[in-house]
Amino acid sequence: MRFVLAIVSFVIGLLLVGLAVGQRTVFAPPSSLVAQSSSSASAPVTVIPGSTLTANPGYQRINVAGSGTVFAAYGKTADVDAWIGDAKHTTLRFDAEQDRLVGRTTGSGDSVPDPKGSDLWYQEWDGAGQFTVRLPADVSVVVLADGSSAAPTDVSVTWPRDTATPSVGPLLVAGGLFLAGGVALLVWAFLHQRRGRGPRRRSGGTRPPRVRASRRAAAAGAQVPVRGRRGRRSLVAVPIVLVGALGLAGCSSDYWPHGGGSGATPTPTASATGTADADEPTAATEQQIRRIVERVADVATKADADRDTSLLESRFTGAALDFRKANYAIREKDADVGAPPAISAGQVCVALPQQTDTWPRTIFTVVAEDCSAKTAPQALTLVQESARDDYKVAYDVSLEAAAEIPSLAPTSLGAARLAGDTKLLRIAPDDIAAAYGDVLAKDSESGSASLFASDGDGLRSTIGKAYKDKKAESLPDTAKIEYSSEVPDASPVAIATDGAGALVSASLDEVEKVTPTAAGAEVNTEGAVKALSGVDSSTKGISATYSVQLLFSVPPVGSDEKVVLLGFTQGLTAASEVQ
Repeated sequence: MRFVLAIVSFVIGLLLVGLAVGQRTVFAPPSSLVAQSSSSASAPVTVIPGSTLTANPGYQRINVAGSGTVFAAYGKTADVDAWIGDAKHTTLRFDAEQDRLVGRTTGSGDSVPDPKGSDLWYQEWDGAGQFTVRLPADVSVVVLADGSSAAPTDVSVTWPRDTATPSVGPLLVAGGLFLAGGVALLVWAFLHQRRGRGPRRRSGGTRPPRVRASRRAAAAGAQVPVRGRRGRRSLVAVPIVLVGALGLAGCSSDYWPHGGGSGATPTPTASATGTADADEPTAATEQQIRRIVERVADVATKADADRDTSLLESRFTGAALDFRKANYAIREKDADVGAPPAISAGQVCVALPQQTDTWPRTIFTVVAEDCSAKTAPQALTLVQESARDDYKVAYDVSLEAAAEIPSLAPTSLGAARLAGDTKLLRIAPDDIAAAYGDVLAKDSESGSASLFASDGDGLRSTIGKAYKDKKAESLPDTAKIEYSSEVPDASPVAIATDGAGALVSASLDEVEKVTPTAAGAEVNTEGAVKALSGVDSSTKGISATYSVQLLFSVPPVGSDEKVVLLGFTQGLTAASEVQ
């Protein structure tokens, strides 16, 4: 009976171990789920929305194939939808019943702009291939050719499947115990059988010599072999080694209940990072802002070197554009005039996007070669007019040496852009340029002088009342100079700060008009005015316009603090003969 029990225990153990091994081999589930697109539409854009990407858990491996131009990118779903607009696009949905991607084409437009280099993308890929991401539900992927040709239709998404087999561990342990039990029963059966046979007399012949241990050898500590013990120890060691091996084989977390499958959480090669909270959308993430600044700096460097106004217009607008275009025109005729201050892409010291999901959008940033060094940082105010437009520099201001930027919200949260006529500030953004222009003309006699801090204001000493009076006195009696201030059509940009105040970027035109006062007298020109106006002398007079880009820190309404000028950029933008 003991032999039967041993055999039964062995069989059960082998079956359990075989079942465990089968679950990791023959019966193992597939390690991934591949959903292939079944769409054959000819739309210029294919969209894989976040709801499709997150239809199954784990990372997403996206494979795009095509013989022609292939481009893929991902961005915030709302931004992707806005960029596509009414263009034809095929949206891929996951069909759980068929495990495939099913496309639906909507829209009417036949093309979209070239998608390469759009400021909306978190990341982009150029060319067919495979990329692995782990994107949230509010991020979508776009696949295109060149924007006008049909988008590639050979698209698939692969998700990992949980290959954990939590019953393997218990089965291995149970099988090992039955095998060990079978060994133990077998040993017990042999021992019992041997004892049951008993001593037997020989029928004839002489008795074999009895082996006895020498007393001397025993006294000396010599070991006397004992019959049968070594075999028993070996038999006992067999189940111990077997159980230990099985125990080690079943230590993986995939083999036990509640063990996390290693195939479900591999490290992705790309992810959507830096996104703001869904309830507080921002114009851009920190990663996007850094990339935008790099692109702006690259355009500025090339355009400044080649005096390329067409290239410049791709990344500059408003006062910042007028300033550089005038500089190019002056340098075209006067090589001694220096180039505009270079925009550094070394480090982004401050990155503050507007808190919005609509357009136009605004970003305020401070850049420098080294934020920790005492280099001249620049404050850039960038504006994106629509989803398909790039961010353009509207204001480029060199900060004062002692300028202190007020406390700002974190990049992930962003800040509100205030209306030009807001009543929440000590002075409305629409009025700040005119008020400061009056201070430059009249200094302490201005009715707005009490609003602005005079300490650290380097612009007053550069083009303020004292400078203007001195220049007027230096003219001969045959000429006179008149000063006036004009506020350009460009709207100021106000971004809220943590203290209920705002950073306000604005522009101001300072006009100098020199006219002769005696018959036959002429006004001579020189330097940048001569280069830009193209006039050597005039009996009518010369008018020169100096544009000033300004950055203020404005306190909230009711505050006793004053408006502080944080920085400025000033230069000649127009010159002509008086008509």
